[in-house]
Amino acid sequence: MRALCVVLGRVIGLCGGVRRHTTLKNLHHGFPDQTEQWRRQVYYEACARMVEMALFMPASRYFSEDRLDAVLEIDDGVRAAVERYISGDKKGQPFVVLLPHMTMSEAASLLPRYFPGLPTMSVVFRPLNQPALNAWVEETRSRFGNRQLSRRSGYNDAMAALRRGEGVALLFDQDATRRGATSLFMGRVASLTDLPGLMAIRFDADVQLLLLERTEFWQAKLSLQQLTKCETSTEVVIRAHNLLEAYLRRDTHSAPDWLWLHGRWGHQTGSRKRFSLPEKRMELEQTNRINGNTETPRKTRLWVRMPNWLGDVVMALPILRAVRQGRPDFEITLIGKAAFQPLFDRLGVADRFIPLPKQGWGYFRKFYQLRLDYPDTCLMFTNSTRSDLEAFFTRCPQRMGMVRPGKKRQLLTKPYFLPEDVDETTMHQTAVWELMLRRYGLSAPLDTMPLPREVSSLGRPQVAMICGTENAPEKRWPISHWRALIEQLLAATPEVEVLLFGTPADRAITDQVADGFPKGSIQNLAGKTDLSAFCDGLKHCNVVVCNDTGGMHLANMMGTPVVVVFGPTNPVRTGPIFDAPKHILQPEGCPATGGFAIGGVSAERVLASVVPYVEGSAE
Repeated sequence: MRALCVVLGRVIGLCGGVRRHTTLKNLHHGFPDQTEQWRRQVYYEACARMVEMALFMPASRYFSEDRLDAVLEIDDGVRAAVERYISGDKKGQPFVVLLPHMTMSEAASLLPRYFPGLPTMSVVFRPLNQPALNAWVEETRSRFGNRQLSRRSGYNDAMAALRRGEGVALLFDQDATRRGATSLFMGRVASLTDLPGLMAIRFDADVQLLLLERTEFWQAKLSLQQLTKCETSTEVVIRAHNLLEAYLRRDTHSAPDWLWLHGRWGHQTGSRKRFSLPEKRMELEQTNRINGNTETPRKTRLWVRMPNWLGDVVMALPILRAVRQGRPDFEITLIGKAAFQPLFDRLGVADRFIPLPKQGWGYFRKFYQLRLDYPDTCLMFTNSTRSDLEAFFTRCPQRMGMVRPGKKRQLLTKPYFLPEDVDETTMHQTAVWELMLRRYGLSAPLDTMPLPREVSSLGRPQVAMICGTENAPEKRWPISHWRALIEQLLAATPEVEVLLFGTPADRAITDQVADGFPKGSIQNLAGKTDLSAFCDGLKHCNVVVCNDTGGMHLANMMGTPVVVVFGPTNPVRTGPIFDAPKHILQPEGCPATGGFAIGGVSAERVLASVVPYVEGSAE
């Protein structure tokens, strides 16, 4: 029989599918410092013990008296503790027994046989959907004197048992959804049922954690750990889970004793309200105080696929800030272009960054390898099939993104369908993303404060100009207009220094703009700065003049005033979002949503917006 359990456990383990991935994910969350090989060994052992538990109940009906005596090992300390409830000072004292989902938990039904004088135990259980099978299970569990109470209707009877000074045993869950208290288990947010604590507090009952440590095939060692008196029901469940956690982490033998095959940290997994924590029954503060945490551990894994364009990345920052505030337990991992890493390091809104691999045959293999990191949720700011495939190959169970009318994104598990009545031309891109995140439960307000600004201490005013764009040549202000602006600016304020920024591809444009001007008054830095140096250069300037480009959003995020020339593009949708000085200039008569040629904005109009910042007279 023991060999049969091992073989069946191996078969179940190999054919586990989603359940296999769930178990390995649970073990990864519970034992992040262990190797994947160790976790797989625990997984297969847990599968064998699960089969062993399933066969124990029918087999135990045919055990001899001697075989039944050998099932449980009970030391003298446990016997002495139980005897106090039978004939000692605790006789008539109600008690609550917490039963974890352990592989030998069915052996707990034998307790009345080992302690004949023990007060009647009422066991609250989850009934099976098949009536005949449920009746057989109920009769088997109660054959030594336990009273079985269905959790669907037996809680009143359980309360009555405590009132009579008897004992009540309950399985306590880590995925109680909305009915539980939001707390921590193994450092991760979980919804813990606090019903045992409510019973204990109401009837001043002792609380005992019953652990059944498997020692041999169909044999276990019983231990009882009494909790100290607690002030609240949540404190009861927190301290009980701390004891369970300590047992599971004790050694390699104890880890497979628990039923890892069930979802243990499925807090709100089935809900769209993923980006908020419930306001009611929120016990993270109390949990952190009891566990000595200075802040909530960040162990719930959110992966965010960032946009591919710099401007969109910056516009997503207020969303990321709100996510960080609303879910302090999120470990946020950003996925994006490798060139953006210096920017993400500077912003401090994420705990980890994964650069996109190089395009080629091995592109998606990289994401398949990342499945062993077991992300909980993937949020995508992108709209491409490629990014959906990236998340799919990580085997993330919750993949979220926006679906616009007429489009399909079948690889998303929880898509946000943008309402057809939403006119994106009249809303900022950040506001559109906010609609999606609010639907996913985001409750924290958006933070559009710029980064602390640092103006140059050289004494000489500096004006940055970004003359190119990464795409769409029609968004570029003509070279003749840039040269006219510089001529007029140097004439009005000779002490000013002009800095030309851009990518290597913009060098051809900036060379024409800078041609013929005195070298002491203009620096052509296009193609000479990486993203980090670009940020430093922008934040030290008095003002930035630019087209509708990523550098505009970057300067606005740095708190530097921006003067932006718009033409065919829509400043309502893609304009600067942060609360820093900004001037949007469009051709005369142009609608607020754009559509006119950009050359219609004169150098004189731009100069009028720039000079106050150079002279220090701007508010």
